[in-house]
Amino acid sequence: MRRVFFIDTVSGVRRVEAADFPLAIGGAGADISLPGLPAGTVVAHIALADGHAYLQPADADVELFHNHEFIDTSAWLKSGDRVQLGDWLLKWDIKGDQVFIKVGDSRDELELQPPAEPPPDPEEDETTRVIPVNSNPMPAVKRRRLRYLLLALFSLLALIAVFVIFATPVAININPEPDDQSVSGFPPAVSFGSRMLVVPGTYTVEAELAGYQPLRQSFEVSSGGFRAFDFELEELPGRLQIMVDPSVPVRVSVADAELPVERDNIISLQRGTYELLIETDRYLAESRELEIAGFGELQALQLALQPAWAEVFITSEPETAQVNIDGEPVGQTPLVTEIIQGQREIELSLAGFKSRRMLASFVAGTPVELDRIILEPNDGTLALETRPQGATVSIGGNFHGTTPVAVTLASGTPHELILNKPGYGVARRTISLEPDERKELQVDLTPEYGIVFASSIPADASLTVDGKRSGSGTQRLRLTTRPHELVFSKPGYVPQTVTVTPRTATSQNVDVALNTVVQVKEEARPAVLKTAGGQEMRLLEPSGTFQMGASRREAGRRANESQRLVELTRPYYLSSREVSNAEFRRFDSKHRSGTAEGVSLDGDRQPVVNVSWDDAARYCNWLSEQDKLNPAYGEKDGRMEALPSATNGYRLPTEAEWVYAARVSGRSGAARYPWGEGYPPKAVTGNFADAQIADTLANIVKGYNDGYRSSAPVGSFSAQPEGFHDLGGNVAEWTNDFYAVYPGQSDRLVTDPAGPAVGDHHVVRGSSWRDGSITELRLSYRDYSRGPRDNLGFRIARYADK
Repeated sequence: MRRVFFIDTVSGVRRVEAADFPLAIGGAGADISLPGLPAGTVVAHIALADGHAYLQPADADVELFHNHEFIDTSAWLKSGDRVQLGDWLLKWDIKGDQVFIKVGDSRDELELQPPAEPPPDPEEDETTRVIPVNSNPMPAVKRRRLRYLLLALFSLLALIAVFVIFATPVAININPEPDDQSVSGFPPAVSFGSRMLVVPGTYTVEAELAGYQPLRQSFEVSSGGFRAFDFELEELPGRLQIMVDPSVPVRVSVADAELPVERDNIISLQRGTYELLIETDRYLAESRELEIAGFGELQALQLALQPAWAEVFITSEPETAQVNIDGEPVGQTPLVTEIIQGQREIELSLAGFKSRRMLASFVAGTPVELDRIILEPNDGTLALETRPQGATVSIGGNFHGTTPVAVTLASGTPHELILNKPGYGVARRTISLEPDERKELQVDLTPEYGIVFASSIPADASLTVDGKRSGSGTQRLRLTTRPHELVFSKPGYVPQTVTVTPRTATSQNVDVALNTVVQVKEEARPAVLKTAGGQEMRLLEPSGTFQMGASRREAGRRANESQRLVELTRPYYLSSREVSNAEFRRFDSKHRSGTAEGVSLDGDRQPVVNVSWDDAARYCNWLSEQDKLNPAYGEKDGRMEALPSATNGYRLPTEAEWVYAARVSGRSGAARYPWGEGYPPKAVTGNFADAQIADTLANIVKGYNDGYRSSAPVGSFSAQPEGFHDLGGNVAEWTNDFYAVYPGQSDRLVTDPAGPAVGDHHVVRGSSWRDGSITELRLSYRDYSRGPRDNLGFRIARYADK
């Protein structure tokens, strides 16, 4: 049932909910404020229990009356109740689901009414008043008392009825049965034999039994049927006093767990059987199996302890040495001391002597006399220097470093020193030191010489010895018997260094032939190298001159093939295959070569096509960056251009380099066709326009079938010349040069030509899968382009020298 409460005080009426309880009654600041009481004073509380309100006093200094009866404990509140607190009266009225709490002055409740009989005559003397015979007041008093008695009896019966209605039967079971037990709470429990009736709420059970821990535990009773509560009394642990002779503190363990020990060596253990380990300092441990009675009973265990030490006699030579056992000082020799059994470290120390440490094992109760301990005198120190420094020091056959050096030596005995330094004679010394003595010794080393005969080709080469100029490379040298560095050099030749160690007994010869810088570079160049992109590049070393172009009488010759006399002076590398799609896509992953004549040009191993000259130059710069080479091209206004000074970076081959590789390298004479001489080819030697594409192209090689309608995977055909694939056929190739014609230059030598500085087109060399005529298949055929084509790719080159 949900009820609403209204509080009516001199300050006005306000509403509260059940959740706002309990309510404090008192001075200013209380939930129900009574004027005249000090601020913060609380005289009573109103609280709810299972929806029923009750009043509980709080301040004993203020008398509290409930329905005109003095109370000092809690009292239930019902409709019509009146509570008097000093001069103030609290009315409790219930109307339906509303409860009204009104606070007013108690004097407002007085009902003053005169007697029914007329008042006496004011002039009548008190002594002359006549009291009626039947005016005895006792019957009325008795009736009033009887009415109060009946009302109290009725209220008691009503309370008992309410208690019985709301109470819950409860049984309290305690194991084992205690000597004394009680249950406290509010309202108090009513016992009926072994059971109790209690109103739902919180109660506390208390019980005691000898040998057990006192029980004090709260439990919660809820409304409903019969409830039983079970409680267990906890046994008190037993107490054991360990009495040892001699009387010393003990440590007690059970199953490797150390127990707390109280004063007088008392421990506590629960009832049971235990294996006790009793340990003390300096006495042997004792083990006992013991049954603990428990229930707080005090038991005693008496032990006679056995010593855990051995008596030890220690002497030394000399005497009065300090003795430490496991780092703790115990006295001076000669010494008799007690040492705890087990392995112990014994240390003897004495000023001027080396400390002695030893390990010894001792058994309790077994006396030990150690052999006399001999102390050795302290070492001395030798500070050794030589002129010059850096001599190796050997003492008694043992290496002790190089001079200058400080060496620790045993005192009181002679030591033989041997000093060695290359180029100098061996020095020997004998020395003795006193304990703690520091001696300084300086030894001058005597140099030794040997003869070396130096000879160089060319004979006029220069010679330096140990970094100093020594004249001609052919001469007689007198040098100390240590390693010397001889450097032979001459402009245009690569210096050569020789290390020689002269000997005193015999002379030596040093013969050197210098190589020119060119020879060394040539010998250092690898014939084949790999790029970071995976391409194989082969070394070409042009020598002499060769003709570019074709004679006027050559079949298929074009007008732009004028002959030129050319010389290449720099060795270079050229890739053995054309750049493939897979290799190019490592640089540009989005590139696609597309299709042609109904077939794909985009296979990973097919040569990359549909790339511009700028695209090819950018690829070369990217590959140079991968191999940490200087780029060969720069970019200006979005166009690539060859840098004016040649670098070692990757680039497109010049037209002359391409021609040298295709027509001259590895051939006895200038080749006309990729396969040699004669048209058409007698065998399948490359990818040209053939029967595969006869349905589309008119100019094909009659009777020729290489198996491919468009481009073939790079390197599919044999190398021609040796080491290079597809210089004729498969795809035509970009070169580095701008396109130009060169009429009338057949007799004029041109060195390392690189084409014009500017132009609109670049030279394209080599035939492709689209070409099948005599004109296009010749190695002297020249073409040009300014944009990408589906039959135009490229291969890469770089200079061999930097």
